Amino acid sequence: MIGNLRIKTITKKRFALFLAPFLSGVVLIFAFPPFEQGYLSWIALLPLLWTCLQVRPSGAFWSGFIFGLPLNIYVNLYLAKVLYPYLSGLLATLAMILLVIYISLFYALFSLGANLIYRMGRAWFTALAVPALWILVEYLRSLTFLAYNVGYLGYTQWSYSGLLNIASVYGYWGLPFLIVFSQIILLLSFRKELRGISDHAVKFVFTALLLIGIALPTFQEVEKTEQPLMVGLIQGNTHPDEVVDYSRDEILDRYLKLTRQAVENEPDLDLVAWPETVVQLNFIENRNHPQAIVQMAEDYDLDLLYGARVRKEGDLYNSIVLFSEGQEEIPIYKKHRLVPFVEFFPAEQLLNQILQLDLLLGSYTPGEKLTIFEVDDIPVAGVVCFESYFGDHMRLFTQKGAQHQFIVTNDAWFGESIGLEQHAQASAIRAAETGTGVTQVANSGITISFDYQGRELFRSGKNKQEIFTLPLNMARRETIYTKFGDYFPAFWAAFLLLTAPFIYFKTKPG
Repeated sequence: MIGNLRIKTITKKRFALFLAPFLSGVVLIFAFPPFEQGYLSWIALLPLLWTCLQVRPSGAFWSGFIFGLPLNIYVNLYLAKVLYPYLSGLLATLAMILLVIYISLFYALFSLGANLIYRMGRAWFTALAVPALWILVEYLRSLTFLAYNVGYLGYTQWSYSGLLNIASVYGYWGLPFLIVFSQIILLLSFRKELRGISDHAVKFVFTALLLIGIALPTFQEVEKTEQPLMVGLIQGNTHPDEVVDYSRDEILDRYLKLTRQAVENEPDLDLVAWPETVVQLNFIENRNHPQAIVQMAEDYDLDLLYGARVRKEGDLYNSIVLFSEGQEEIPIYKKHRLVPFVEFFPAEQLLNQILQLDLLLGSYTPGEKLTIFEVDDIPVAGVVCFESYFGDHMRLFTQKGAQHQFIVTNDAWFGESIGLEQHAQASAIRAAETGTGVTQVANSGITISFDYQGRELFRSGKNKQEIFTLPLNMARRETIYTKFGDYFPAFWAAFLLLTAPFIYFKTKPG
């Protein structure tokens, strides 16, 4: 009888411990679209962190995994919009399950590490090392060809322009670091484990990092231009079936027609931007651009920035082209960061044989060079779709002098899901990091623009044709992140590597 009671008590205790991280993951969902309650990120991790300090290492591992399940199912459910129409139900379900498990394992790794750090018995070290570990685990997720940055904690802060200053100093990484830092301090203080000098020192570090991140950018000089760039942004709303059926002529005709309307609305346009893969260029058979594009550039004296599938020297590239009337050489940017499995896979022939799709998955070649486009003597840059999730890539264009960055994308695959909002919001972080305006032009939405501080200027609706003509201010400011890149996670990696062994061997019995 007593034995049964003890088993029931232990079972209830374990259930309570694992319920806490699950609730943590559920609460954090409300910081993402469409709820947009970003402030919840600053408290949502408390149940997870509390559990990590209570259980054994194995329990901490599974706590992190349980935390990740509801969150990752939610933020990645938009992928079902593209998986189920083009794969069998079994394969689509398997792909979703594997993705959720894969990402949840990173949270499990964080929770295990947090538990081991806490077991070293130094509260001040726990307070510093746990947020460091969080950003290093996120950084690890951004590496290799499997890099996938959707659903990162710091993106929940995209609408808080004051906090986005932090990204200009520390890069994106400063946001999740401070979010986790504040909660581990609160938890350790509540448990009365931070006392005396260590308590004051840790809180001083947090306050200093927060204030420097928010205040320092306000002292950086803003470079302004006398004239804005008059831009037309075309959202043609091409349906995914048209892309699959290779209806390229119909797609091009639609964008040409909408561009003529844009010029009629605003005759003084300097540049018109189209989204991803509107044009098909085959430089193996023909080095000329479609005559309709050439004619439009001549008729309206217009620069045209557009996404194109480019075949060249036997390779296929997802590219951006700037076409101007009378150009001797047409500048092309070839996408560097390819979407895993969709655009790039080491064994793409095997992948396509297994799936037996009309789409050629994994067949793109990554580009290697950075390209700066000149529009009316103003240097601008462009990246393609998925690349906007990588600050370390977009900052390189700013280093080379770009005063504004365009993102061309086709998110029509994701319907009206939150995938469109998540992608659009990443642009706010990139703008704050680089100190340049960032404008995303999307085939089906969300077409959106942010200034150099990451403040939203306008946005389109979803799944509708829209034309925007507007002056884009080329104001920019130099940022620490542009100059030094991902130094922040590198610093905290060095901190852990140098400090953890010292503390471990000092506290190890015998």
